Amino acid sequence: AAPRSLEDEAIRKAVASELGKQSWSGKDMIRVEVDQGRVTLSGMILDERARLAAKVAAENTPGVVSVIDDLVWVEPLSGTVILGDGGVIA
Repeated sequence: AAPRSLEDEAIRKAVASELGKQSWSGKDMIRVEVDQGRVTLSGMILDERARLAAKVAAENTPGVVSVIDDLVWVEPLSGTVILGDGGVIA
């Protein structure tokens, strides 16, 4: 991976810190990567509502120009994996 700029690293830390404060974020289940102010959120969420909340948290971070949602929702009771585009992996 290419080295991150100092600004990108500051954005990554700020987004990760904000997500880490939220009970819905699942502590370290959401990964944050930043390239030229573009934030990519990846990893797993256990509640679909966390998808929008994570995106809003990232979008409200100074320096962020866009947010890419690569999160997958794992429905905890059935274990069904639901992708951000609505695709399902049973």
